[in-house]
Amino acid sequence: MRQIRKTHPPKALLDWFAVNRELNCSYGALLGHPAHIELKQYLIREQGFLCAYTGREILGESSHVEHLKPQSLCTGHEDVDYRNIVACFPGNGGDTSHGYGAPVKGDWWEEDLFVSPLAEDCERRFVFSWSGKISPNPKDHHGAQETIKVLKLDHENLVHLRRKAIHGFFGFDNTKPLSKRDARRLLAIIDRPNAEGKLTPFCFVLKPLLAKHSA
Repeated sequence: MRQIRKTHPPKALLDWFAVNRELNCSYGALLGHPAHIELKQYLIREQGFLCAYTGREILGESSHVEHLKPQSLCTGHEDVDYRNIVACFPGNGGDTSHGYGAPVKGDWWEEDLFVSPLAEDCERRFVFSWSGKISPNPKDHHGAQETIKVLKLDHENLVHLRRKAIHGFFGFDNTKPLSKRDARRLLAIIDRPNAEGKLTPFCFVLKPLLAKHSA
């Protein structure tokens, strides 16, 4: 999980909120409005085109707007609070067929046991092996344990995607694996977006492994 550093809400959302504050200022009312479309694209760009929970690449059609605190439990204006919403895989937020991520989290909410992608220490709360497996850090960290369980971050499908990304990035599937020199060079830029604003999928998984590889 990569930390998301929230900036200011998009102007379209602020304008919509100003108009609807005293009317129907709810996420349901926002759906279908141009401000919702801009909001989603804004979130995707803010996150470097990575799913807030899994780190896999997302685009407009492969993501949905996710509430950190479930929409069903929101009160007041929490369901349109910019700090409560992120972009996540898949496009249909109710599609549990992939077996992991936002859809399987559903309406679960235990704030004290949830490692939020907005938390400053979220990247340190998980460690990844060369095989793509995930573990809490430290091993007895209850929040990390519960977050892995609730989001199914250890699901075989997601582990496979991480392993595939690791092996492809390090060249383990060919005769010329990544050199230590190149690993040191990539370590300095792995968590920087490219010219299109996109981050490398699973960059937070690759970064500590690059450090190990280059040592």
